[in-house]
Amino acid sequence: MTRTTIDNAGEGEHNWITQLRNQIQNIPTSDGVVVEDLPPQATGQFDPWTVQGCASTVGADFDVLYVPSGYVHPATGEHVVPVYPRGTYKGDAADQYLLRSDTHEVIGNMSGRYPEREGYKHVFDTLEELFPRSCETVTVYGKGERVVVQQVLDDPVDLGGGDFIQPYIYTRMSLNGTWKTEIIPVTQRLACENMLGFGGGLVGVRATKNHDTLLTMRSSVIELAMAQSQTLQNMARVLTDQDFTDGMFTEMLDIVIPRPKEDAHHKTETAIFAKRGACWNAWRTEREDHPTAWGAYNAMQGAEQHRINTGGKSTEAAKERALVKALDGNTPIADAAERYLLDLVLVGAEEPF
Repeated sequence: MTRTTIDNAGEGEHNWITQLRNQIQNIPTSDGVVVEDLPPQATGQFDPWTVQGCASTVGADFDVLYVPSGYVHPATGEHVVPVYPRGTYKGDAADQYLLRSDTHEVIGNMSGRYPEREGYKHVFDTLEELFPRSCETVTVYGKGERVVVQQVLDDPVDLGGGDFIQPYIYTRMSLNGTWKTEIIPVTQRLACENMLGFGGGLVGVRATKNHDTLLTMRSSVIELAMAQSQTLQNMARVLTDQDFTDGMFTEMLDIVIPRPKEDAHHKTETAIFAKRGACWNAWRTEREDHPTAWGAYNAMQGAEQHRINTGGKSTEAAKERALVKALDGNTPIADAAERYLLDLVLVGAEEPF
């Protein structure tokens, strides 16, 4: 499976939208949700956009000003800018502020050696060149210190029963040095927007003089992201074939999120039972039609993503924090559940995932 299967020549519409609309018209999902309740990707209502268009809408396409950082001398009142006394950067400011050119807000405070770049524009241009009109969202953190771009990658995969998974790439970047520019493949389950199959950063480029050139040169390896999607498809199909009971779910939950010890602090007890409760609530939804190991995995993963990592809140800030954790690979509950279930159903398998 490669990106060449995507037809981006159409005017504003991915080839998979029409295909998917025809496939699932009036077909309920495994959760009993009819088509009109599905996310926009699965109904054809989602209009793929350019990265630049999405970035402009949320104000992420700003230019950057680099302003020398200094101080007011306490005796003379003179504004003093410390500079490098020797070497390649001799005479240059030792420290600088990064300002948005449109609002003049500070979005970073870096050393004078930090390379000047035209904001995020080159990254946006590169991503759009790689995957034209495939952008779904651009998320801006703070005043623009950090940005995450979400793009649809290739066609969605039908696992049967109206359950679709969709490969994406997330590209995160920063102007304050907290993130290197990193392309991360993630697969989502469309019915509930669970972020599955995190495989770590695929391309990572730190801020250097050659940052933009390196990103352009190395971004071609994004094709490897499809290997992760294929692995997830194989896992999903194996887990879907395995029936799962409430008792089996309890056994898994006791391993992944053990009950608190008798002498545990009450705050620890509350936190543990809250996590277990979130997982059980998600499992009740997953098991309604046909309880399977795949549903058990999604219950654990979904509870962690949508309830535990958001602190039970539905604010944009909470969702953004959960997204950062997912992109950091900080999903211990989902990871443990995946290991447990695969060990359970793949005992004796010739080709482990």
